[in-house]
Amino acid sequence: MFLKTSIDEIPDELIIPVRRLEFLVRSYLASLSFIARDTARDVRYWDNNLLSYLIHDFIQSTLAIVTLGTEGMLNVAKREVRFIVEASIKLCLVQQKDYTSTIAEKLQRFDKALASQRISIKNNLTLTLLPEDLRDSFGDEVGRVYGLTSSYVHLTPSQIVERIAAVDAGRIGGKENAQDFEALISLVERGLAVSLVLLFHSVPEYVAGDWLVESDGTTTTWVFVESQFIAGIDSYFDYKHERQDKLDAVRATRSERSRF
Repeated sequence: MFLKTSIDEIPDELIIPVRRLEFLVRSYLASLSFIARDTARDVRYWDNNLLSYLIHDFIQSTLAIVTLGTEGMLNVAKREVRFIVEASIKLCLVQQKDYTSTIAEKLQRFDKALASQRISIKNNLTLTLLPEDLRDSFGDEVGRVYGLTSSYVHLTPSQIVERIAAVDAGRIGGKENAQDFEALISLVERGLAVSLVLLFHSVPEYVAGDWLVESDGTTTTWVFVESQFIAGIDSYFDYKHERQDKLDAVRATRSERSRF
C-alpha cells in the first residue's frame, strides 16, 4: 500500500498552491452538488437526466485532481480535467437535444456521440445563458482547454520535450516546483469553469439563477465568478427584480472580479 502525502510533508513553496487547488475543487463540488439538488426538484430528474448518474464520475475525477496534484502527478491530474470537460460537453448535448426521454433512450439515441472522442459536437450546443459576444469565445476556450489536456492523454512530441526538460531540471514526480503547480491550477480553474458553463446549460435556466443570485440581488461570493464566462451567465439574470435597485453596483463588482 502506498502512503498518502500529508500537508506537513509538502515543501513550503507548495503549501499555498496545494491549498488553492483544494479550494478550487471544493468550490466546484459545492456548485455541482447544488446543480444536482436544484434540478432534482423535478421528479423526472432521476429517470431522464444523465447527471443523476454522471455526478459520481465528476466527483471522483475532481477529487482525483487534488490527490494526484498533492502526490506530484501533475500530468495525470491534467488528464482528469480532460475527462471532466469531455463529459460536460456530452452531457450538455444529450440533455439539450432530448431532455425528457429516459436515460436508456438517450443512451440508444446518442450512442455514437457518446462513444466519440471528437468535441466538434460543442458547435451544436445552445448557449443561451451567455451573452452573444461571448459564445464564440467560449467555444474557442472549450477547444483550447480540451486540446491542452488531450496532449497529456496521448503521447505527443511536445509532451516528451516537456518531460525531458523537467527531468533534466530535476523536477521529477514529487519534486515539482511552484511554477509547475501554478500551471496546473490555471488549467484546472479554466477546465472547471468550462464544465460549469456546460452544466448550467444542461439543466433548467432557473438553476444558474438560484446559484448565482443571492436573495438581496447581489452575486454570490464564489471563485468561479472570476471567469468571464460565468460572469456572463450572471449578467443574464440582471433582469431579476431583486437586482434592480443595485444593478450598477452588481455590474461594477462583476467587472472588478473578472480575472480569466
